Amino acid sequence: MKQCAAALAAIFVCVTLSGGAAAQDDENQVLQDAMAFAMHDAAFTVYHEVGHMLVGELGLPVLGKEEDAVDTLATIWLLNDEDQDYAFNALIDASDGWYYNAVNSTGSGVDEFSYYDEHSLDIQRAYAMVCLMVGADPDNFGETADIYELDPDQQENCAYTYEQALASWGTLLSAHELNGNESAPIEVIYEDAGDFEEFAVALKEEGVLERAADEITSSYALPQPVTFRATQCGEANAYYDPSAGEVTYCYELAAEMYNLYVYDIAGWGDTGEDTGLE
Repeated sequence: MKQCAAALAAIFVCVTLSGGAAAQDDENQVLQDAMAFAMHDAAFTVYHEVGHMLVGELGLPVLGKEEDAVDTLATIWLLNDEDQDYAFNALIDASDGWYYNAVNSTGSGVDEFSYYDEHSLDIQRAYAMVCLMVGADPDNFGETADIYELDPDQQENCAYTYEQALASWGTLLSAHELNGNESAPIEVIYEDAGDFEEFAVALKEEGVLERAADEITSSYALPQPVTFRATQCGEANAYYDPSAGEVTYCYELAAEMYNLYVYDIAGWGDTGEDTGLE
């Protein structure tokens, strides 16, 4: 499991750039890490949108903000994934992505925040996820919680937060488990990626959409077929469309998270390096 979270670059930096042959190796490593970061964020984002899909397709009740509720469900799924190294790194990178987005937003001034938005603020989403993480597994995520400056009492209280969330979602979903029945299928479609082909290839190689589809169809009985689609959207986004029964992941979002890592986390903006990706 990755122990180096990217939440506080002032405390530590996962990658440094230097001159000569070693510099080329370091640069290649930064680009590899950036793609891994983008794919980890994609994994969480797809699970988040799958949460919306389950709410819509199964008619699940939601108390409070649906966005917060499916954030919690996505976190629970990853915390209980069999591939813990992959899932735990996905959780850390997704929370770090929100943290850095929040830092960037703060630079625009508090008036730029959308307090009325259906999403909680990025910084709230980051801390809520870290609380669930350390509440579920303090041994693996205690260091992450320390980096986010959650004090020991808060971390201890997070155990109750996680158990409550796990029980609540378990109760909602239990009525829709397979129990000998079959689920309607989920079709995975990768559309033309154009200038974002590198991200389409990475999504396919990681099996991000397929992993989520298998998780759902092996656990819950969907009443009708659903599509998971990766495509160009003209914006960095991901969404569930209830009228079409589709979860869409936009290649532009992978590119945005890739560049967030390169410029904000690895700090290439201070070195003059350029990925060549917009």
